[in-house]
Amino acid sequence: MVHKVFDLPIIHALYEANKSWHELVLKFPKAQRYGLGNKCGEYLLRITELALEAAAEQDINLKLEYTHKASNKLDILKLLIRLCKDCKCFSNKQYIAFESKLNNIGKQTGGWINDLSKRNK
Repeated sequence: MVHKVFDLPIIHALYEANKSWHELVLKFPKAQRYGLGNKCGEYLLRITELALEAAAEQDINLKLEYTHKASNKLDILKLLIRLCKDCKCFSNKQYIAFESKLNNIGKQTGGWINDLSKRNK
Protein backbone atom coordinates (compact mmCIF):
# COMPACT_ATOMS: atom_id res chain seq x y z
CA MET A 1 0.00 0.00 0.00
CA VAL A 2 2.77 2.44 0.90
CA HIS A 3 4.48 2.07 -2.47
CA LYS A 4 1.22 2.79 -4.29
CA VAL A 5 0.85 6.00 -2.31
CA PHE A 6 4.27 7.20 -3.46
CA ASP A 7 3.47 6.35 -7.07
CA LEU A 8 0.58 8.82 -7.31
CA PRO A 9 1.20 11.68 -9.79
CA ILE A 10 0.29 14.32 -7.21
CA ILE A 11 2.90 12.96 -4.79
CA HIS A 12 5.53 13.11 -7.54
CA ALA A 13 4.47 16.68 -8.38
CA LEU A 14 4.68 17.71 -4.72
CA TYR A 15 8.08 16.06 -4.34
CA GLU A 16 9.39 17.97 -7.36
CA ALA A 17 7.88 21.22 -6.07
CA ASN A 18 9.63 20.71 -2.73
CA LYS A 19 12.95 20.12 -4.51
CA SER A 20 12.46 23.24 -6.62
CA TRP A 21 11.50 25.29 -3.59
CA HIS A 22 14.65 24.22 -1.75
CA GLU A 23 16.76 25.45 -4.67
CA LEU A 24 14.85 28.74 -4.88
CA VAL A 25 14.93 29.57 -1.18
CA LEU A 26 18.70 29.13 -1.00
CA LYS A 27 19.00 32.21 -3.23
CA PHE A 28 16.56 34.36 -1.24
CA PRO A 29 17.84 37.51 0.43
CA LYS A 30 18.76 36.56 3.99
CA ALA A 31 16.09 38.82 5.47
CA GLN A 32 13.32 36.90 3.65
CA ARG A 33 14.91 33.43 3.61
CA TYR A 34 14.24 32.66 7.26
CA GLY A 35 10.84 34.30 7.46
CA LEU A 36 8.82 34.28 4.28
CA GLY A 37 10.94 31.58 2.66
CA ASN A 38 10.61 29.19 5.59
CA LYS A 39 6.87 29.86 5.86
CA CYS A 40 6.36 28.91 2.21
CA GLY A 41 8.44 25.78 2.72
CA GLU A 42 6.34 24.83 5.75
CA TYR A 43 3.14 25.22 3.74
CA LEU A 44 4.52 23.12 0.91
CA LEU A 45 5.55 20.37 3.30
CA ARG A 46 2.16 20.45 5.03
CA ILE A 47 0.39 20.13 1.66
CA THR A 48 2.60 17.12 0.92
CA GLU A 49 1.75 15.59 4.29
CA LEU A 50 -1.97 16.10 3.72
CA ALA A 51 -1.77 14.53 0.25
CA LEU A 52 0.07 11.52 1.67
CA GLU A 53 -2.48 11.19 4.46
CA ALA A 54 -5.34 11.39 1.95
CA ALA A 55 -3.70 8.84 -0.33
CA ALA A 56 -3.23 6.36 2.51
CA GLU A 57 -6.69 6.88 4.03
CA GLN A 58 -9.43 4.34 3.28
CA ASP A 59 -12.39 6.40 4.54
CA ILE A 60 -13.67 8.66 1.73
CA ASN A 61 -14.89 11.33 4.16
CA LEU A 62 -11.43 11.60 5.71
CA LYS A 63 -9.84 11.59 2.24
CA LEU A 64 -12.09 14.50 1.32
CA GLU A 65 -11.19 16.33 4.52
CA TYR A 66 -7.46 15.94 3.86
CA THR A 67 -7.75 16.98 0.21
CA HIS A 68 -9.84 20.04 1.07
CA LYS A 69 -7.27 21.06 3.69
CA ALA A 70 -4.48 20.58 1.15
CA SER A 71 -6.37 22.70 -1.37
CA ASN A 72 -6.88 25.49 1.15
CA LYS A 73 -3.22 25.46 2.14
CA LEU A 74 -2.26 25.50 -1.54
CA ASP A 75 -4.32 28.67 -2.07
CA ILE A 76 -2.50 30.33 0.83
CA LEU A 77 0.85 29.17 -0.53
CA LYS A 78 0.08 30.67 -3.95
CA LEU A 79 -0.53 34.03 -2.30
CA LEU A 80 2.72 33.77 -0.32
CA ILE A 81 4.64 32.84 -3.47
CA ARG A 82 3.27 35.93 -5.20
CA LEU A 83 4.40 37.96 -2.19
CA CYS A 84 7.88 36.45 -2.57
CA LYS A 85 7.96 37.64 -6.17
CA ASP A 86 6.74 41.12 -5.23
CA CYS A 87 9.39 41.31 -2.50
CA LYS A 88 12.03 40.50 -5.14
CA CYS A 89 12.99 37.18 -3.57
CA PHE A 90 13.10 35.67 -7.05
CA SER A 91 12.64 36.71 -10.66
CA ASN A 92 9.41 36.81 -12.66
CA LYS A 93 10.70 33.87 -14.70
CA GLN A 94 11.30 31.80 -11.56
CA TYR A 95 7.89 32.84 -10.24
CA ILE A 96 6.13 31.75 -13.43
CA ALA A 97 7.92 28.38 -13.41
CA PHE A 98 7.10 27.68 -9.77
CA GLU A 99 3.54 28.98 -10.06
CA SER A 100 3.06 26.57 -12.96
CA LYS A 101 4.04 23.68 -10.67
CA LEU A 102 1.56 24.89 -8.06
CA ASN A 103 -1.21 25.26 -10.67
CA ASN A 104 -0.58 21.69 -11.82
CA ILE A 105 -0.83 20.48 -8.21
CA GLY A 106 -4.01 22.52 -7.80
CA LYS A 107 -5.59 20.89 -10.86
CA GLN A 108 -4.69 17.45 -9.57
CA THR A 109 -6.05 18.27 -6.12
CA GLY A 110 -9.28 19.64 -7.60
CA GLY A 111 -9.71 16.55 -9.76
CA TRP A 112 -9.11 14.35 -6.74
CA ILE A 113 -11.72 16.27 -4.73
CA ASN A 114 -14.25 16.00 -7.58
CA ASP A 115 -13.65 12.27 -7.93
CA LEU A 116 -13.99 11.69 -4.18
CA SER A 117 -17.13 13.83 -4.02
CA LYS A 118 -18.77 11.78 -6.78
CA ARG A 119 -17.86 8.51 -5.07
CA ASN A 120 -19.14 9.82 -1.73
CA LYS A 121 -22.69 10.39 -2.99
